Amino acid sequence: MTRYRIALIEGDGIGPEVTRAALSILEALEAEFGLSLEIRPALAGDSCLQKGGVALPEESISVIRRSDSCLKAPVGESAADVVVRLRRDFDLYANIRPAKGLPGVRSLAPGADLVIVRENTEDLYKGMEFEIDGGAVALRLITRRASERIAERAFGLAESRKKGRKVVAVHKANVLRKSD
Repeated sequence: MTRYRIALIEGDGIGPEVTRAALSILEALEAEFGLSLEIRPALAGDSCLQKGGVALPEESISVIRRSDSCLKAPVGESAADVVVRLRRDFDLYANIRPAKGLPGVRSLAPGADLVIVRENTEDLYKGMEFEIDGGAVALRLITRRASERIAERAFGLAESRKKGRKVVAVHKANVLRKSD
């Protein structure tokens, strides 16, 4: 039996509650499919920041690197420190969000079956912000490499789907002429 190591970031606020529910689902999957899951805690978030001065310590990064996957629950005010570092260190460049209408579930779009693919490491996610003249400025970084890579991911995903093999780009190139 293959053993899968799963790093677990329990998170803050509702994080522990979400974690308990997720762990019960993982336990059911273990029983149903004969899986062997080793849950490995990786500390991160507000409580970690308060105790050790850093929201995502190197020890947690190491636990994640030595695991097959990582399950991260919501973290609190330190979310940017945690999420941006995870995206950067593990090259988590594609935010992939499927949306599908389900039979028997009332919906505004009952036949919906789409996947939203968004670049996750550039744009405003670089976190390059500063204050000036009583306001705040956030810089967008858009590179050809990241744009091509996310487009390739979107087209690859579209090709793999049985239904709706189209890619639609959402942009503001009419206004943001250099970056969109």
